[in-house]
Amino acid sequence: MSNNTFPRLVADIGGTNARFSLEVAPYVYSHTKVLACSDYKTLVEAVESYLSGIGVAHVEYAAIALPTPIAGDMIFMVNSPWHTCSISETKQQLQLKNVVFLNDFHALALSIPHIHSDYLIKVGGVAIDEYKPRGIVGPGTGLGVASLIRHPNGEYLAVPAEGGHSSFTAFNPEEVELWQYVHKRFPHVSFERFVSGPGLQLIYEAVCHQQQVAISSLPSPAEITQKALTKECWLCQTTIDHFCRMLGTIASNLAVTINAFGGIYIGGGVVPRILDYFMLSDFRCRFEDKGRLRQYLEKIPVYVVTHDFPAFLGVSYALETMITKGYLP
Repeated sequence: MSNNTFPRLVADIGGTNARFSLEVAPYVYSHTKVLACSDYKTLVEAVESYLSGIGVAHVEYAAIALPTPIAGDMIFMVNSPWHTCSISETKQQLQLKNVVFLNDFHALALSIPHIHSDYLIKVGGVAIDEYKPRGIVGPGTGLGVASLIRHPNGEYLAVPAEGGHSSFTAFNPEEVELWQYVHKRFPHVSFERFVSGPGLQLIYEAVCHQQQVAISSLPSPAEITQKALTKECWLCQTTIDHFCRMLGTIASNLAVTINAFGGIYIGGGVVPRILDYFMLSDFRCRFEDKGRLRQYLEKIPVYVVTHDFPAFLGVSYALETMITKGYLP
């Protein structure tokens, strides 16, 4: 570890919230704060506000995870109120000596080996093979996807992806009806349209249309989950049931795509909030329901990540690798 480079700024920027912390020693964090993205005009403004708020004048090293692919200097964020960000300008404005930008699920994937087992809730399957690929998927403001591989020398390499924007696959006639309703509004219906926080509202609308129930007031994602958990609203329960099954579909698609015998890990902010309901849902049944490949899927373990700030661990690993070895893992 390059101890003379601390403290380091670490950040996990979502579509709604920006999470900041100071890494004061390897994987040791201080002054963690969550800021609303909409309260700031730019990423730089949010960083400066955070540092000022904790009484730190300047840092030279930073690692920042963003909810978008990182390709070139200009970054475009479809689910963020900031929309665009320049890597070079950010580095210059913040006077950083070294900064790493990476996709948020790239960071989450790199965090997996560093998360204590207390923060991993198993949902079926058998023991993992640490040298086999691992898949990461998670619904939040959007739907993130990534994979992780381990080299025989013990180092890790993450492969970020935009699988949340892959075309939604209806599993049965009921889901075909939901897709048809949404397709009238969006020419391309991705998995993210359904399997995300905003997707809960879209499923709710589609269910109401399907059941011929008029909507007087569209509930928020938080209201939908709350009323489902307390069993106050059968429409909300039906919405969450569909959500869990659809997540099972994309999780199993990822598993068979990358041979994820290292396990599938579910991150994001939605599932931990409905964990007890999720554990009793049809998620695992849908995950394994792959016809001739059922026995294949039955072996693959699934874990829900319940750590509050897992991406910090991933960006720390990425920054340390960049500093000491000169590449982004």
